[in-house]
Amino acid sequence: MVLHFAAMTIGARIKQARERIGMSQTRLAELLGVTRSACSQWESAGGTSPKRDRLEEIARLLGVNYEWLATGGGPIQRGERWSVREGDSTQRLALASDHLEILEIYDRLSPERRHTLVAFLRTLQ
Repeated sequence: MVLHFAAMTIGARIKQARERIGMSQTRLAELLGVTRSACSQWESAGGTSPKRDRLEEIARLLGVNYEWLATGGGPIQRGERWSVREGDSTQRLALASDHLEILEIYDRLSPERRHTLVAFLRTLQ
């Protein structure tokens, strides 16, 4: 599986970020104080987009960078060293599923465990 981060809608980015952390639409709706159908509408093709203040709250709850969620530009998470600019073919990022899994695991680790993991990986070279 290869993921391409180009030409994604706000709804697709919301869905990707939500699924990345294993959150259901129902749970996101509960945390935001909206109906599940509102979340479904945001994520559907041609659906409405949440207003700025709501989008900021979604970004915070899902642990993603507001700029990425709103525009597709910038890093997906704060503090990342790489970014993706949608529609810019020179910046498209394609990750195999095992690469993505490793990045997702790494993102959930504490700074100390990240250091330990990197040190371990260096021993495998």
